[in-house]
Amino acid sequence: MKAALFKAVGEPLAIEDVPDPEPGEGEAVIRVARCGVCGTDLHSTSGHGYTLPAGAQLGHEYAGEVVAVGRGVRRLKVGDRVAALPVVGCGECEACRTGIDVLCSRWRGYGGGLADYARISERGATLLPQTLSLADGALVEPFAVGRRGVRLADPAPTDRVLIVGPGPIGLSVLFWLRRAGVRAVALLASSDRRRPLAEAMGAEHFLLESDAAQEEITAALGGAPDIVFECAGVPGTIARSIALVRPQGRIVSLGFCMVPDQFVPGMALMKDVALRFSLIYTREDYTECAAALDADGDRARAMVTDTVSLADAPAAFERLRTGTGGGGKLLIDPWLGR
Repeated sequence: MKAALFKAVGEPLAIEDVPDPEPGEGEAVIRVARCGVCGTDLHSTSGHGYTLPAGAQLGHEYAGEVVAVGRGVRRLKVGDRVAALPVVGCGECEACRTGIDVLCSRWRGYGGGLADYARISERGATLLPQTLSLADGALVEPFAVGRRGVRLADPAPTDRVLIVGPGPIGLSVLFWLRRAGVRAVALLASSDRRRPLAEAMGAEHFLLESDAAQEEITAALGGAPDIVFECAGVPGTIARSIALVRPQGRIVSLGFCMVPDQFVPGMALMKDVALRFSLIYTREDYTECAAALDADGDRARAMVTDTVSLADAPAAFERLRTGTGGGGKLLIDPWLGR
C-alpha cells in the first residue's frame, strides 16, 4: 500500500510503498477514507522540540471502513464504518481508569492513518452513525479534543469566554461552546486569515491581537472573560491568557507547545486564577463527537478548507506548515484520483 512517511527535518513527506497492515488479536484493519493533518504532525516534523524518528508513518485523525478483523474481535465486522483512537491503553491499570489512554504506561499507538489502510484496536474504535459520512468521521478526533476542554471548563450559558488561537482546536472549542448555549464568545487571533472560518462556525467577535485588544475583548463580551481557552500552543499565550482572564477566572490550555515558555506565577496567583491543562479525550468524547457531527455536520465541516490526494499530501503538508494553505483543516483522501 501507499503511505506518507517522515524522512528528515527540512524534507517533504515521502509517499512510499509499505507492507499492508495485518490485524493482530483484538485488532482490525480499515480502508482509510479520510485522514486529517494535525498541528502535532507539523510540530513533530519541524525540528523544534520532540521530533519523530526517520521513517515514521504519520496520521492519527482518521476514519474508514473495516476490511479485516483479527482474532478475538467481537464488536467489529467487515463493512463497519469507524473512527478510532490513535492511542489505546491496557484497559486494566489505574491510569486507564482515568479515561485518558495515553497516561497508561503500556499504551499502544495506532497512528499511520496517512495511508491506504490502517491498523486499529477494537477497544479504541467508535462505530459511526450510518448517516455520518466518512469524511466527517475524520473530524471526530480534533473535535474530541475541543469537547474535553469545554467539559473541563464547564461553562454556563451566561459565561463570557475567550478563545486564544482560532486554529482547528480553537474552532472545535467554538463548536462545543455554541452547542452548550454559551452566548458571549470572542476569538483572539494574530491575523485575519481564519476569520471566514470562524464566522462560518458561528463566531460573532473575531479580534486581532494588538495593544488595544484587552479593551476590545472587554467591550465585545461585556466584561473580562470568565474562561479563556488557550489554543495557540506558542510561547507567550499562557501569560497572555492570565493577563486577559478576570480575577478568579479559569484558563484551559489545549495548545501543544513543545518549546520552553515563560509566565510569572505571581500574576496568576494575584488574580487567584485556575489554570488547567487538558490531554486529548476519552472514548465517551469520541462517541459524543460522532453524534454531534451527525447532527451538526454543516457547521463542523466549515472548518475543512482543503482535501487532497495522498500523492499531493507532501506539498499540501508544507503549505500548511508555512501558513500558505487554507488555514483550516487539511484532509487527505488516500484514494482520490486512483
